[in-house]
Amino acid sequence: MNSAIHSAKPDRSAVLFRCLLLICLAAFMTLSMPAAHAESVPLDQHWEYRWGDSPFKDDTPLWAIESDTAQWQSIDFPSNPPGRNGRENIWYRTLIPEGGWRDPVLYIFSVDLIVEVYLEGERIYHYGEFDAEGKGRFEGWPWHMIPLPEDAAGKPIHFRVYSNYMDIGLWGEVKIMDQLELYQQIIKESIDSLIITLFSLLIAVLALLFALFKSGRLTLLALGLFSLASAGLALSTSQAKQLLFNHALMWEYIGAGSYYLLPIALALMLQAWFGRLRWLYRSLVGLFLVYLIGALGLSLAGVVSLANTYPLFDLLFAVLVPGMLLCTLHRLPQADSDQRIMLLATTTLTLLLLVDMAVAHGWIAWSRIPVGWGSLMFSLAIVALSLRHFIHTQNALAQLNATLENRVAERTSELKILARREADRARALEFGNRKRALLDKMISAMEQSETVEHAIERMTEHFPDLCEPLPGGLYRSTQHHWELELHWCQETLPSRHALTDTPRPEGDEWHNFRIEYEDPRNGNQLVGMLVVNLDSRNINFEQLNPLTLQTLLLRAVDRINLTLSKIVLQQALNRFSYEDALTGLNNRRFLDEMLSREVALTHRNHTPLALMICDIDHFKQLNDTYGHAAGDEVLQSVAQLLHATFRETDIICRFGGEEFVVVMPTATLQECQDRAEQLRINMASQTFTYGTEMIGPVTLSAGISALHRDNDTADDLLRRADNALYQAKAGGRNRVISADTGARHQI
Repeated sequence: MNSAIHSAKPDRSAVLFRCLLLICLAAFMTLSMPAAHAESVPLDQHWEYRWGDSPFKDDTPLWAIESDTAQWQSIDFPSNPPGRNGRENIWYRTLIPEGGWRDPVLYIFSVDLIVEVYLEGERIYHYGEFDAEGKGRFEGWPWHMIPLPEDAAGKPIHFRVYSNYMDIGLWGEVKIMDQLELYQQIIKESIDSLIITLFSLLIAVLALLFALFKSGRLTLLALGLFSLASAGLALSTSQAKQLLFNHALMWEYIGAGSYYLLPIALALMLQAWFGRLRWLYRSLVGLFLVYLIGALGLSLAGVVSLANTYPLFDLLFAVLVPGMLLCTLHRLPQADSDQRIMLLATTTLTLLLLVDMAVAHGWIAWSRIPVGWGSLMFSLAIVALSLRHFIHTQNALAQLNATLENRVAERTSELKILARREADRARALEFGNRKRALLDKMISAMEQSETVEHAIERMTEHFPDLCEPLPGGLYRSTQHHWELELHWCQETLPSRHALTDTPRPEGDEWHNFRIEYEDPRNGNQLVGMLVVNLDSRNINFEQLNPLTLQTLLLRAVDRINLTLSKIVLQQALNRFSYEDALTGLNNRRFLDEMLSREVALTHRNHTPLALMICDIDHFKQLNDTYGHAAGDEVLQSVAQLLHATFRETDIICRFGGEEFVVVMPTATLQECQDRAEQLRINMASQTFTYGTEMIGPVTLSAGISALHRDNDTADDLLRRADNALYQAKAGGRNRVISADTGARHQI
């Protein structure tokens, strides 16, 4: 964990630069950006909770899809419900309210400690990793932005929470709002913390630099440490920190280190100003320094969770720091104005920290405590004293101000560029949303197709609207060459020889995208090649460069290819449902559905129709003698004989067991009888073996019938043929009996 923290540590100058940008961006958004169309809606009612952890089935938590409400209990807010008794797992749920959001997100101020969010049983968000026992490690206390689908209103949403901390559940604000509105809120509400951070860092740098060269080094060192801790605390408690650098655990370590450093800096400052109580201040410095090093060291080593180091520190802070201030207040009558200003600022900050501590532990209702303003008051006191004690630094400060003014001018210019890019980004976002809607419409039309050919037709119809205003076309592969099927926006397209997957030459914005699907039997099948000109000048959005456009099109083509593959797979599954696995013939289900259609078609067209049903003689005895594996080989051989004997237009089915049915459209009874007799002869003359063992002779009996009345049904036809088969069996087997003429053929 130590290496991870150090590798993720941002450069200080980069953080300062990002802070300045966020401050400028917040001012710009406040003055120029319109309010969101839909109001944010707090989720402050209809909450329920359930202690424990849900069982899972196929990665789906059963609690998130069950309709039973007996185990769920109501709660005003999803945090610290009664009856915990040391339990570390809990579920919360509520309903998503109605709202007119265009890009809805669920905003949560914080969670104790890790969470998974499910919408209708599907996981849509997680923070932290749950192990097989439903537990996990502390990953920090960031704010959470959970994207929601546009149709989420009225649907149940479930929260799976694990915490070995003193609190369990959600914390602070929980509401639904537009994503852009959330970003506006975070930046606007963080501007004071960012200003405090920058101001405190500037004071810390100046104080520490002067401490190297001036007298009164303890005072300057204490001021520098306090300003540094104030900057770290203000920045780590600001929600904009995740926009500066999205590494929640790193910010928790910065916040914890800054928080644990505060009493050390306070004690050092009071020691410098009130030297008579030096023993008290030094004792507190030593105690809190040991705690700072021990807490962060043990947490980085994985011995304890960083979250569990706060309660003990809060107890020490709540007892010792006010005690230190009370001891110092006894010397207030002898203090000068500078000491009184510092003591007032220190006391104010301490009170704010105590109130914030009470909110964190749930002793008072949640609200945002302006701890940063206490730090700002202290920083202002530092500025006042610094100006009084270091007036001779004015020339240096003037030079520094000139440098800062130049930098502000540079940042202002950069802000204008950023504003233009933000406008382009909004236009690009609208463009992307519109194209996603068209893609969804295409996919929906394709999914309604029964065959892949129909789906390709639907796809082709939608391509111009999907790719517009980018010029392009669709080539189809036919007989080893490419044919242009359609094109849009531009008539000049790449030559057919340019249709390849290899990278395009530099400066050539034409790109090819393979339209293909996965066939279960034949592998990848190439449908065609989508050719599109990705020159972003066709759109005039800086945010949509060729690489971005290529990524968007690749995702769209992936969805199209996946949809085609799903349709092909569904066709294959439908085909498999009508096929006998052993013989490869059509099965009884196929016969039942097909025969009625064939009979109706025969009556309508006034054409003949004949049917044969046959049965392998003494098949049970064969199975008993040679085994079922030998019987299976005989069945497969009979299937091959049927294919060899009957016409390609005849429909051959395995009726069940050792019985087979052949439907012969447009065939007369005599033609059917000839084919059946030929099958009987071929069967009787064939030698069957299983391994090295001879099986046989094997014969079959058959019954045939023809459709000869307008009111004949499929059942009538099948029943007459079955009766004829029964006569063949009763007559000694190895023969063909016609139900209509009584004709008999046998050896």
